[in-house]
Amino acid sequence: MTVQKLILNEEALAKLGLGERAVYLIEYDLHSEQKIRKNLISKEEKKQLIERNKLAREFRNKLLFTLKFHLRATQHLESCWIIDESRLELAIDELEQFKAEMSSKGFKNVDERLRIIPILSTVEGIQNYEDKKTEFLLDFAMEHIQYLEKAEKKRRIPNGTMWRCKKAYEIVSELMGELKGHKRYRELIDTVEVLDHLIGKVETILKREKNLE
Repeated sequence: MTVQKLILNEEALAKLGLGERAVYLIEYDLHSEQKIRKNLISKEEKKQLIERNKLAREFRNKLLFTLKFHLRATQHLESCWIIDESRLELAIDELEQFKAEMSSKGFKNVDERLRIIPILSTVEGIQNYEDKKTEFLLDFAMEHIQYLEKAEKKRRIPNGTMWRCKKAYEIVSELMGELKGHKRYRELIDTVEVLDHLIGKVETILKREKNLE
């Protein structure tokens, strides 16, 4: 995967009506699961197709986990995510490993299905990216707030889910720093505070439950 950081001349970009920074998009179109037509395939072919669909689903879930929790990307469209330039090299390394693993499992054309694309945009276009980023971070935080609210009621939570909640707090707290001038920044602060409060509350409940055992 050959992706170079763009060397930008702010004055020249301004003359062209473009923003002073590039946006790096991760676009993907992973292999979808295939329908199994029982009357048209043998038992062995059906078995192979079931395994292939399982792998396709696992790779899709793994990519989403990598985008959210490793690369700290923010979703722009369903299969289009944004990363900061500071995470470009990490993204290249992670996605190359991911594609190599897919290829080793028999999936074809992985280079065409997963790419990083640098994009220059107008000031308005960059504002649109920031709007999408803000919306994603709010949704990301709220998703984990809901997990914690359920945990508070049930007085239990899987370790993996608790890890994700803490990681979500860490990620949103970091990325929202890039949006200090955004009109919804105060909303981000309030939402992150709720997430942090619930993490502490659920941890306290879990400690009490453990002491009662």
